[in-house]
Amino acid sequence: MDKKELAKNSISFREVVAQGIGGAAPAGASLVTLTGAAAYAYASLPLAVLISMIAVLLDATRLSITSRYVQSAGGIYAFISEGLGRTVGYFIGWAYVLYALTALVFIYLSMGVFWPAALQVLGLQVPSWIWIPLVIFASIYGGVLSYLGVRPSLKLTLTMSILEIIFILATSVLIFTKVPPDPNTFTFHYASPFNVGVGMAFVFLAFAGYETTSVLGEEAKDPKNTISKGVFTAALLVGVTYLMSSEAFVVGWGVNNMSSFFTELVPGIILGVKYGGIALGIILTILLINTFLTDSVTFFNTVARVVFAMARDGVLDKRLYDIHEEHKTPHNAILFSLIFSLAYTLIFSLAIGPENLFLAVGITTTFGFLIALFTANVSLLFILKRNNSLGLSNILLAVAINLILAFVIFANIVTTSVNTYVLIGVASFVAWMVAGVVYKLVMGRKLVSSKP
Repeated sequence: MDKKELAKNSISFREVVAQGIGGAAPAGASLVTLTGAAAYAYASLPLAVLISMIAVLLDATRLSITSRYVQSAGGIYAFISEGLGRTVGYFIGWAYVLYALTALVFIYLSMGVFWPAALQVLGLQVPSWIWIPLVIFASIYGGVLSYLGVRPSLKLTLTMSILEIIFILATSVLIFTKVPPDPNTFTFHYASPFNVGVGMAFVFLAFAGYETTSVLGEEAKDPKNTISKGVFTAALLVGVTYLMSSEAFVVGWGVNNMSSFFTELVPGIILGVKYGGIALGIILTILLINTFLTDSVTFFNTVARVVFAMARDGVLDKRLYDIHEEHKTPHNAILFSLIFSLAYTLIFSLAIGPENLFLAVGITTTFGFLIALFTANVSLLFILKRNNSLGLSNILLAVAINLILAFVIFANIVTTSVNTYVLIGVASFVAWMVAGVVYKLVMGRKLVSSKP
């Protein structure tokens, strides 16, 4: 009897929600990364956030439906394999693994780039090499907590994520007491429809991570209901946080001054100091550290389980299909993810610089994430058809989501300035997919040669 099983029935609805919230990193997005959307939407950023939130909730609805039919540690990989077959599942799963691994790289570099910038706002100067120990700490922190068990890692993530949301919302309310909301920010008054649409594409990517709840299908209690409700709840809580903070930060910065908002690395910290003093700035800086660390934990949970599930299905090395006897975690997959992501970060950062690698992996991560969601959406239709549950509403939902995803992909292509580091990001994705083809061919030959 195969005893390589994850800790069944070990986590509740709350921990599932924590995985989705932690994966999206609400404090990091609110304080830092929504600046990319503001570069196009300007003071209409809240409108871009609102439209994106609706789109994400539609996608969360799709994930909720799929999770009622498929509960697996493979998450998106398993969803696609179930609907479109093992071959398509392998290649999209291979792309999703790259997304999760480079998301870890992105998280480490965020820690190394944005935290020193936040300290500078507080008047503290740090040496230029500080990113190295920060990157190493973020990787080990996430890897170790994920290794120690899904329940303890997510209980801590839940507590810290709630603190993030509370303080971001409280900061927003504080700003509103001094500068009232502007209804025009929810219109095209400050930006054209196309620019708001492009801004929406960047906001959509800020939500990335909410879908990682899907990998907890073998460990959650009553997974059919827990996962389906958890993914939607996580997306909703993150969306409300982004909506409030975007409106507060826009009016707090000044609707007519947004051209300088996206030129700052940590505009949220600057606003915290402006409206709440140095004490609030310190709290938000601590939360910025926290958001990167919890994000690291959730993505280790994610990539390790997808790798584990793919190894169990025989499409990845069987040595990655192993469970720690005490902690019931896929420890070999976690170790592989830690070594790969940390080595990738250090080697390429030293070669081209951490800021340039940050841009490159952002492109690589985007491709893996969007392609996986697009394909999973198509897969749902086949799963529903097989279960005699396919209806017009499901088809319309799939079409609506994929049209949005297609626009997000288009917007990212047309708005990304082509330079050496962007090309490195694209080349990395292409090279990974080519390696996936080669790996599958080699694995296939091994399986054939091992048969009697």
